[in-house]
Parts: sequence; C-alpha cells; structure tokens
Amino acid sequence: MSLQSEFLAFHDRIKLDYDVNRELATKRDTLVKILNDSGKLPSFKILNQGSYSMYLGTEPLKGREYDIDVGLRFNENCTDYQPMELKNIIYDLLKNHTDYGAEIKKPCVTITYKKDGEAAYHIDLVVYTYENKEDQYSQMYLARGIEEGSDETFWDMSDPAGLVDYINNAVENKDDRNQYRRIIRYLKRWKNLKFNSSGHAEPASIGITLIAADKFTPCLNNNEDEYDDLNALLSLAEEIKSMFAPVGINEKGRLLYRIKYPMPSSLAFSNNTDAFGKMTDSQMTDFKDKIDKLVRDLQAVKEEVDEIEQCNMLQKIFGEDFHVPNVESVSKQQHNYIPMSSASGVI
Repeated sequence: MSLQSEFLAFHDRIKLDYDVNRELATKRDTLVKILNDSGKLPSFKILNQGSYSMYLGTEPLKGREYDIDVGLRFNENCTDYQPMELKNIIYDLLKNHTDYGAEIKKPCVTITYKKDGEAAYHIDLVVYTYENKEDQYSQMYLARGIEEGSDETFWDMSDPAGLVDYINNAVENKDDRNQYRRIIRYLKRWKNLKFNSSGHAEPASIGITLIAADKFTPCLNNNEDEYDDLNALLSLAEEIKSMFAPVGINEKGRLLYRIKYPMPSSLAFSNNTDAFGKMTDSQMTDFKDKIDKLVRDLQAVKEEVDEIEQCNMLQKIFGEDFHVPNVESVSKQQHNYIPMSSASGVI
C-alpha cells in the first residue's frame, strides 16, 4: 500500500454514492413534473447546477443533509414578472409535498425530505428568467429575495450554465481532472469538519471550487508514474493561504483578513458578486487561521517518513473516513536503508 492508495480509498468513501445521486434525481424529476403539470407556471427548462452538475458531490457529515441544486429557466422576460412572483407560485404548489414543506430562501425555494424519521436531503429550486426570451443566449436573471418590496429582493444578473462549464472545463486532461476533483472533495470534507455549519461561518464551496479551477496544478510522484494527491492538495492550500490580505483591525486589536473572489470576469454575473461575500471579516480571518494550520499540517505529513504515522496525521485532518492501515499491510521505513553518497563522499 502507498500513501496515494490511501488517499484514493479515502476519496471513494467521501464521494457521493451513485444511489444517492439517483434518488436525488428521482425526487427532482417528481418536483419538475408537479410544476409542469400544474398549469400555473410558464414553460421552463431545467439546469442542474452546484456540486451535482460539477461532479463534485461529497458525502455529508452525520447530521448534515444531501442536496441538489436545480435551475428552472423560465422562457419569460424578467421585466414581465416581479422577482417573487414565480417563487411564490412554486412555494404554493410544493408547500404540502413533504412533511417539512417548502421554504422560500433568498436564492431559491427549498424542499426538504426525510429518511428514517429525520431530515435527510433537500432540493433547491432556483428561478431564472431572460433579458430577452427570444434569444436563448440572452442574459439570465436569478430571482433573489424572500419578500416582495424588500431592498434585498431583485432580479440578479447570473450565468449558471457558464459557471458549470467554467468549473467542468477548467482542467483539460482527463486524469488531471480526476485529481482536481479529488482535491476539491478533500477540501470540502476538511471544511465541513473544521467549521460551524450555521450562518456563514463555513467558507462557501463555490469559492473554494473557483479557486481550484483557477489555481490547481496536477502533481505526480518523483517517478511520474502515479498521481500525488498530498502534494497537489498542499499546493492548492498554499495558494489559498497566499490570497488573504489584511483589511482592518477589530476592537480587540486583532488584524483581520479577507479573500475577495468575484465570479470569473468571462461570465455574465453582477459586478459585485463575491464568492465569500457573505462571510464577515472575523469569519474570514478564522478561515485564514485554519488554512494556515492545514498548510502546516500537510507539510508535516509530507516530511514524515512512516506511512502509518502519515495516515494518523491525515486522519486528524480529515476525520475517521481517512483510514489508518494495519502495520502488516504497510511497507514501513526501511531500517537498513543506506543513503546514496554524494560525489564528494559526504552524506
């Protein structure tokens, strides 16, 4: 066994199960049918978005829910509807669909399902319209808000299909792309473990994913015959660490930091869109502290020569799903190893 094989086994454990994907897709299709058959909504096409469409689905930790984001692209002009108009119709049609009902949130309408008596997964339905419905390439707008008339309720410029393509096409080579997706999943599991999921304390997955799309570098081992996920992960963590910039000092004299990461300029989003914009300066500084520690911890793993100890260290980073192999299954450090001498005879 090699450390890379342990990483691959860990990835298999945290990658979203195919049966879960299929179950979510079935629920999605049921909701779409209800909306289509209602006769109360204009025609629309669906667009899978989020981790489901980017092939980045990750098993949630115990107590967290599976989810799928579904865009509903209504063949209507945004000027013909108020932002809440279509969302309210969707809510009324689905509010009694499950025991948990439906909930209107700023970017979507959420339908939650239970399994074994507890909330297990939810589907987010996101409403989009066009600037010009006669042109399928026209600017799209997302219905953002909860209550009509609020300053936080408006049609927001958006490019959901472009964002999915941007993430999916960021790495051209298939094998490199597989490593890219693994590294993103590792970081998603890490942040799920290290951050509180309430509010916006946890960095947005789309922010980390976008950084990976822009900064990921594939890594092979020294023989270039096997991928090296440890070094690829360390490299990306170092990139994230380098992006933080000081933005002020809090009342206790602590220096505060942020990453500002807008949507790609090649995509048609609002100019002020920031992937980490919902986080406070204090939350972003906590993010910096934890990514700094992640870099230190990964560097320590890299410097460790014993594979079992490496796995012990990685388990502390990623949790119990990163297994520590039995001593018998690992070729431990060669105790009779004789280092190669240099040309001068000094070792």
